[in-house]
Amino acid sequence: MSLRALVAVAVDAVSTERPCASLGMANTDAEPIRLEDVGPYVRAQLPFDEEVALPNPPTISASFLDVLQLRRSAETFAPIAAEDIAAWLHYTLAIRAVNSDDPNRQRRYVASFGALHPTHILLGDPNGTWRAYVPERRVLGTLRVDAASAQALRARAQECFQTRDATLVALLADSDFAAHYYENPLSLMLRDGGVLLGHAALVAAALGLGFRILGGTGSPFAERLVPDLAFRPVATGLAWIGSGRAA
Repeated sequence: MSLRALVAVAVDAVSTERPCASLGMANTDAEPIRLEDVGPYVRAQLPFDEEVALPNPPTISASFLDVLQLRRSAETFAPIAAEDIAAWLHYTLAIRAVNSDDPNRQRRYVASFGALHPTHILLGDPNGTWRAYVPERRVLGTLRVDAASAQALRARAQECFQTRDATLVALLADSDFAAHYYENPLSLMLRDGGVLLGHAALVAAALGLGFRILGGTGSPFAERLVPDLAFRPVATGLAWIGSGRAA
């Protein structure tokens, strides 16, 4: 096949891409390389209009085998209560220990490459409000977002699975942070998003919440969602979460 024909095939593949296909998979073949002697680095924060402290989470009594039996991709959703989203966020991303030599390396409930946890969880409520979790301070911050990007992102998620009352979960990774520790970190960030969503689904099942992982990263709309970010964002995953046991 000629070079021109190969280019034509590639263009056709892009133009006919399914709406729910991942849009962030370019340039993932380069092997990540862990950098040595990286020096200090301050983790960038999201810009919030206001912050609300979260309540202490309840104790989860279900066994791991129980949770595996309960986990399903939800078919129906109801609006999620504030205490439920707080508990889900805690058991998904809460910080349990900090490395004494480098506070950027943290032990959380979910695993992450290099113990770095470069991914932010953004939550889009059905009423249009967007918030994000700050595990360092155990607060939920309200974000000022680009309205067109927010609308397009929710529309993209609806193409994957339609729901009126669910909260949209968007994962946004800090590529500058990851690049401080690794050369070619893109594939690591994308895999990190997958691990995070898988863990989040199990937590949702343990709490009796509806959860559904969607077949897309949210790129490019998630990456344009929050104006004036202090880092270069990479969208790494989408999901729906809501009240009621997953069906």
